Amino acid sequence: MKEVRFLGHIILSGGIAVDLAKVDVVSQWGTPESVSEIRSFLGLAG
Repeated sequence: MKEVRFLGHIILSGGIAVDLAKVDVVSQWGTPESVSEIRSFLGLAG
């Protein structure tokens, strides 16, 4: 087994990588236009 996908990450024998499919989805989001949208994004992003 060369890799395992777990919670949006790819676990490899040499370390951990981010799943690029998940990064692509986030990069396609629109820009927040209100305070509530910004708070929502920051709550999700941590």
